[in-house]
Parts: sequence; structure tokens; C-alpha cells
Amino acid sequence: MSKSKKAYRTYVLATAKPSEQLDALTFLGGRIYSKTVSLAFAIHKRKGFWLSDGGLKKYLKFKAYPCHAHSVQAIIDDYCGARRSFFSNKKTNPKAKPPKKTRKFHTFTWRATGISYKRGKLRLSMGKDREPVLIKIDKKFHRLVPSEVSLVYNRTPRQYEYHATYDTKPKKAKATVGTAVAVDMGEIHPIASFDGTHAEIYNGREIRSKSQYREKFKARINQKLSRCKKGSKRYKKLKHTQNRTLARLNSQIRDMRHKITSCFVSACYKRKSETIVIGDIKHIRQAISYGKKANQKLHQWAFSKIENMITYKAKALGINVEKEDEAYTSQTCPSCGHRKKPSRRTYRCSKCQWHGHRDIVGASNILTKYQALLFNPVVGAVVSPVGIRYQPNLRRLDSWSPFRGLISSKPIKSRQRSTRL
Repeated sequence: MSKSKKAYRTYVLATAKPSEQLDALTFLGGRIYSKTVSLAFAIHKRKGFWLSDGGLKKYLKFKAYPCHAHSVQAIIDDYCGARRSFFSNKKTNPKAKPPKKTRKFHTFTWRATGISYKRGKLRLSMGKDREPVLIKIDKKFHRLVPSEVSLVYNRTPRQYEYHATYDTKPKKAKATVGTAVAVDMGEIHPIASFDGTHAEIYNGREIRSKSQYREKFKARINQKLSRCKKGSKRYKKLKHTQNRTLARLNSQIRDMRHKITSCFVSACYKRKSETIVIGDIKHIRQAISYGKKANQKLHQWAFSKIENMITYKAKALGINVEKEDEAYTSQTCPSCGHRKKPSRRTYRCSKCQWHGHRDIVGASNILTKYQALLFNPVVGAVVSPVGIRYQPNLRRLDSWSPFRGLISSKPIKSRQRSTRL
């Protein structure tokens, strides 16, 4: 997909059981992808340089593939994207190898030029004088035309899925008050926010519990696989169980992260916040070492996924997202500036006896640093934080969603209560 500043969202429009037609489409995608790989390597071996993305499309333009021309270009772009990653990785890793594996099957893609609606069905063009692919979809998807549709084979349920990608233009914020919300990200509490008047802590113990169970399951199933002969009946059965269970657990964890971040961004939008300031902890794993067990939790901490979810959801609403150095923010007293490393969830200053939740202390100091204030002492205690625990019905309010018609129209309020956490 072409590089753009637009935000993209993908939905599963429909599912279908394997058939000769669908198998033929993914087989055709494999032919095009494999020809792209072999052509790129043949030119590199013969002339000593890599053929450009446009050059690959120009050479394959004259191949009479039974599909829309832009579908061929989309599959070529898949290989070109993998090759760009190789070029970028080669700068730091001299042993990096270019993508060279051919494929018997590959995801087949339709671009916007080959997508239209016909009598309540989505029409996917296969080129001039060829029968198109027609998909019966729900009425709520009829309002918008997707920019791209991909035919993806899901191995877990063993079925095909039509993934539709929609591009959403960022909305301009209607906020009249220039407020900023600081976010302190943690391994236990993925989001601790503070804007000067409101403090919220989103509990992530359910996510951590699922992640720990997933790693234990991996260890247990890999131990069983190590005692089986590769390719045997029991090996295949265990492998199928592993793929099915991991897909389910990963889906549950991803759903939890989406619900927590959506609820947070929705709260920022309702309070008319213009900027979300996230503490930068990019190199935290290289900076500290707390032992075997703590390091294991630290490396399972997917803070970048939480950050990316907050970023694209906030930008879709016109809310700016900035980063601020998080160094020593959780160790500095917001009242007197004394630095002390907290030992528990509550921060207690040994100099002025000020106390407060350590994650809110970090968010408060991040906000102070972002506002370019050398020292902004807090008088009295920080506002008592509102604890938000994960619930299956925790979600965003539909009123701000650009895709309101694609979601249930009845907003579900999250259960919020004040707690120490």
C-alpha cells in the first residue's frame, strides 16, 4: 500500500469455505509473487543491481495474468515492501538476507480501481471480459468503498476471509481549551494519565495474566513437540493445537489492548484535550536489569503496541501525540524535587513526606517537562486517581468514531471506580 499520512482500518467483510475458485486466486497470487522474486534475483545476478519497484512492474506488465492489472501491482508491492525492509536492516546487520523464498500460494489483493458495489454485493473485478468475484456483505458496509480488499486464508478455522481496508481522514479537533494529557506507561498499569485535574489508572493485570499463560503454554507444548518425530501424526496434532490456542490467546490480548486504549482516547476527546504526551521508554530494556523473572516480564511488555494504538486513534480525532523523555519522572517528588526510588506502588518522599501513586507521579512530572517548566511544585496531594479495570464491555463511545456505522450504535459505559490499585 502506498505511503500516506492517512489512517487505515481493516475489517473482515465476509468468510468463505475453500473452493476451486478461491484456491485458484491464491495460487495465481503465488505465481505472480514467485515470478517477481525470480525476476529480481535474475537481474541482480546478471547485472549486479536490484531492479527498482517501477522496473519490476514494467517487466511484469506484459505478462498476461488473468486478473486486474492493479491486482498484479498490489502483489508486486508486497515483495517490494519486504525488500525495502531488507535494505533498511542491512545498514545495521551485514548478515541480513533479501527475501528470496517463492510461494505456491499468496494473498490475492484488489485495489480501489477494481472494487465497486452491484445490487447489494461487493464487486471485485478480475479484468476486462472476465467474470468478477461477487461478495454478499452486511448493509452497514455499503456506505463506504474500501481502498483495498484482500483474500486471506486463515489456517486456524481453515477458511478464507475477505479483509477490507478503509482509509479515514483525520478529523479536526473541536477543542477550544488547549489542554495536554500526560501518560506514564507501565508493565502492570499500561496507562496512567494526568492532565492537572483528572488522574486515571488503567489496570492491565488481566493482560499480564493472559500473557503469562500464553508463555507457559508455549513452554509446555514445545516440550511435548521436542519428544515427537517431526511430521508424525502426534506432531501434526500438537502443532495444530498450538496454532489454534496461540491464535485465540493473541486475539484476546489484542482485544484487551484495543478496548483499554479506545476508552482512554475517548475520555481525552470528551474532555477536549488537544495533546497526549507519552513518556518515551524506547530503550528501557537495554538500560535496566532486574533479574531473570523481572526481565522476563519486562520483555513481554508490549508498550510499543499500546503507544501505536493510542497514536492512530488520537490522530483520527485530531488530537496531537507527542513524546517526552521519561528519565527519573517516577523517582522525582513533584512537591520538593527530591529524587528517591520508590519501592512500592505508593511514592513517599523522604524529605517533605509528600505521598501519592507512583504512576501518577510519573505522569505529573512528564506533563511538567512537556510544558517546559523548570520546576512546577505540587501543593498538597495529587488528585485521587480513578481506577479503571478491564471489563469485557469496556470500549469507546461510538459518538466519536469515524466508522460509527460499522459498530453497534448503543454505547456501553465502562465500569469506573476510585481505587488505590
